[in-house]
Amino acid sequence: MTLHLIQLHPDMPRLVRWATHAGVLARDGDDDLGYALHALLTAAFDTLAPHPCALRRDTRRPATLLAYTPHDATALQERAAAFALPEAVAALGLETLTAKAMPARFAVGRRLGFSLRVRPTVRTDRDGDRNAAREVDAFLAAVTGTDPGAGPERSEVYREWLQRRLEEGGAMAETLSLEAFRLSAVYRRDKARKLHRSLGPDASFTGTLIVREPDAFATMLERGVGRHRAFGFGMLLLRPA
Repeated sequence: MTLHLIQLHPDMPRLVRWATHAGVLARDGDDDLGYALHALLTAAFDTLAPHPCALRRDTRRPATLLAYTPHDATALQERAAAFALPEAVAALGLETLTAKAMPARFAVGRRLGFSLRVRPTVRTDRDGDRNAAREVDAFLAAVTGTDPGAGPERSEVYREWLQRRLEEGGAMAETLSLEAFRLSAVYRRDKARKLHRSLGPDASFTGTLIVREPDAFATMLERGVGRHRAFGFGMLLLRPA
């Protein structure tokens, strides 16, 4: 399987209009478009919808949507041409689609720089009942039961959280820097198709890593890191180190 990195330049005003019309944009204004992008990619590519993905917005240049997918540009364009509605194609900027094949394998010991936006959460049991497990901020879970100010720092908790996930993905973190943090809302539909808002941690990291297990690393790159990977989190973007 070959992993591809795709790039699109969505038409942001059209994207917002499409999302509003489709009912996938929050009405309270607190929306980073994560769910809207997920819905738009699904509308355009159906079961081939790529994720993890990352939306980059800069006032000096057009918005850029990046994503990993096992499907090449031709397969995506053919799926959209056959089944997507014109308004979804226009909002996504399908004519701007470009892609490249990622390396099939990164060698053991390969040093790579990276940037990554994640939602550092953990699953916790409620009163020992795994059926009542819930997702909570990793920092809040770490300081529960400690005296005010006595627990670990938020940045320390998030770095350790990411280090563990990189290790599970066949890599060792060499350096980690928490570049930005905020609380942001993620929107998901329930079984009744109602849109629900969930507030949680939103952390952006840069750093360097060393590949230890190439197969596990390839799987992590394709799958993404952490939860909410289809909603703008978890895409490991690589750079030279």
